[in-house]
Order: sequence, then structure tokens, then C-alpha cells
Amino acid sequence: MSERGALDHFASEKLNALLGQEYVSPWRVIDQETVNHYAVVSGDGEGEWIHLDPERAAREGPYAGTIVPGFLQVANLTRLHGETVRGFGGFDPNHILNYGFDRLRFVAPLPVGASFRARIRISEIRPRSEGVIIKQDVALEREDGTPTLVGEWLFYLTQNALQGALEAKDP
Repeated sequence: MSERGALDHFASEKLNALLGQEYVSPWRVIDQETVNHYAVVSGDGEGEWIHLDPERAAREGPYAGTIVPGFLQVANLTRLHGETVRGFGGFDPNHILNYGFDRLRFVAPLPVGASFRARIRISEIRPRSEGVIIKQDVALEREDGTPTLVGEWLFYLTQNALQGALEAKDP
């Protein structure tokens, strides 16, 4: 079997073992100070009292306080993903590229100060020229189990990522 064939076979076995695996992150909290800094740095939510004015949001808003902007949730999904999945078990994370989202929805508010975590499940593996695409079903969920963000997140594992997994196998 050629080196490429051995690599493809080993990578296929290793990747197929990940299919259906679910990972759950530790709990996190986003405080008002973080939301305020995020608004200044990104411009997202800037001037919106639903994100930045706790008193007014409690008085006039439907959520009894301020809520975390959606893209700040996505930024935290990135952090929690990295803490939870850790490079897909032996694949070199320097050669695993964020390929984007097939689908991303903000389905419920995340109140500022509420505990939340990420839930990640590898749902599909597709061969691609010089690598593979891994699709993951991802969600952020509040302590009561309510999802606030759901999506299908794609990662491209290059041939170098697959090669790193093969080298990690050899002592």
C-alpha cells in the first residue's frame, strides 16, 4: 500500500471513530463588563440598550436584563470548542482550518450573567481534495438546557493534519 493509501486508510479509521462523538464544555459566564468591551471593540451592539444598559433592559426589555450579542456568543463558542475538542484526538490543530458554518441560528437569548456551555457532536465526514471536511452540530445551551445558538460548523483537515495523526500513531 502506498504511503498516501496508508495515510488515507489510517485517517479514515481515526475519523470514523469520531463520528457521532459528543463533547460538552465546562460552564462559562459572560459578564456585563465583557459585553461592554465587546461592543467597543467590535461595534456590535454599540448604542443598543438591550445589550449595554442593565437598568433600562430590566425595566423595558422582555428578558429582565441585558442579553449577550449573538456574535459574542459565537466568539465564546470558538473558545469553548478549542477547550473541549482539542484538535480531534491527535490531528495537528495547526492544519485544521475553520471552514465556516453551513447553518448558524440564534434561537433564544443568553442573559448576561447566565451560565452556558457548548455541546458539540461530529455529524459528518466528507473526503475533499487533499484532506477532509468535518461537520459538527454545535450548540450553546443555558443551565436549564435551552439552546441559545445552534449551527453546523465545518472544519477542513488538510493532508498535513492527517499526516500529523499518522506520525502521532508511530512511537
